[in-house]
Amino acid sequence: MIVSDVDGTLLDSAHTLPTTSPTYRVLKRIRTAYPSLPIIISTGKQRCSTADLREKLDLSEFPCCHLNGNVIYSPTGEIVVESGLDIGVAKRVYEEMRKVGTSVFVYDYTTVYQAFHGKGDTGQWARILRKFGEDVVEDQDDVMERIERGELNPIKMGICQDTETIAGSIELLKTLFPPSAFALTSALPFCIEMIPAAHNKGTALMALLKYMSAELGETIKPENVIVFGDGENDVSMFEVAGMSVAMGNAMEGPRKAATWVTESNDEGGVGRFLERVFWPIEN
Repeated sequence: MIVSDVDGTLLDSAHTLPTTSPTYRVLKRIRTAYPSLPIIISTGKQRCSTADLREKLDLSEFPCCHLNGNVIYSPTGEIVVESGLDIGVAKRVYEEMRKVGTSVFVYDYTTVYQAFHGKGDTGQWARILRKFGEDVVEDQDDVMERIERGELNPIKMGICQDTETIAGSIELLKTLFPPSAFALTSALPFCIEMIPAAHNKGTALMALLKYMSAELGETIKPENVIVFGDGENDVSMFEVAGMSVAMGNAMEGPRKAATWVTESNDEGGVGRFLERVFWPIEN
């Protein structure tokens, strides 16, 4: 089974997958040559944000993992596994980040709500997140009230801040909250995400293998899984899979944790690596 992150991995720096990319070409070749081989998307993004990519690569017959492993969908789009942050924790994170002037975002199944604009935030963080395909709605001052009323499930939260100062907010969160409250993870240097402590891309991979065995009749061992990623949030699935590949553009954590390092996303690193695996004589 092949499992891949999306941004910085399958997609290039312009957040696209050109048909000229080795990644597009090789994945389409694999789909033709090995149609029953599962190719799974595992991303921090919501499912709706990857609809075009799944269609482009013909992945509709496979399940997928979203929101950093906190929601797993069946091939038909039904939720197989889901989790979310404790409401009390979400409320306190919001309150503490407001005090220090840090922008706060809340993610549910389909939408990213900006609950607070921090110091110097003129909308730049929302604009950047939209470039990654996120549906960001700004000025959502009532988002915490909606969470308390049970109208919105805070699957994960994010804070955005200049890279030079975000470390201070990270240390504050670590000081104020116990490790059981949430896990901190990152796919972008200016954004830190809080996800349920018991769930991540690694636990999602294990749950996915169990689901595929029980519901789809496909028994796949972790050692027969190859995963690709570029962010700190990919390290947990690197630790589960038998084969892990960091992108040439990856952060330091995944580069150290991976079994191999391939070319960058802009060079079609996923496709180039898989081509060497599946068709070594040609390479």
